[in-house]
Amino acid sequence: MAVVGWESCLHYCDRRKLAVVEENGRGVRFVNEREKRVALYRVDGCLIKEGVKCDFLFLVIEGDRAFFIELKGSDLKQAVHQIARTIEQLGKWLPGYRFEGRIVTTRVRTPALKSTYLMKLEKMLRRTGGTLVVKAKWDEVNV
Repeated sequence: MAVVGWESCLHYCDRRKLAVVEENGRGVRFVNEREKRVALYRVDGCLIKEGVKCDFLFLVIEGDRAFFIELKGSDLKQAVHQIARTIEQLGKWLPGYRFEGRIVTTRVRTPALKSTYLMKLEKMLRRTGGTLVVKAKWDEVNV
């Protein structure tokens, strides 16, 4: 079941085998071979209308995984901040979920990968058993 009260921001909630989240040539492909129930929400401008937030939230409902997705040009520090703030605001509505961060940029600058902000977000995700993945252009996740 999708999150009650978030219906207006729900793109879909079904058992599709391939779910693609894309914007401006960047995105994440979720391969759902076992046809688990999944849901996609628009965060930016919908679930969270003001302030700092990521673009999308992808839930694997049968598996309790929540993917906070930011599709960014090249500002990795800002993307990390956006995911962290979104988790702080929406995480309480997802008890028992493992939080995963996915940042897909046009390009990844190596020095940015070692930032303090990034390490703090990784620690926040690890508390729920999750990870942070940063990719250039596209990411693919088996759910």
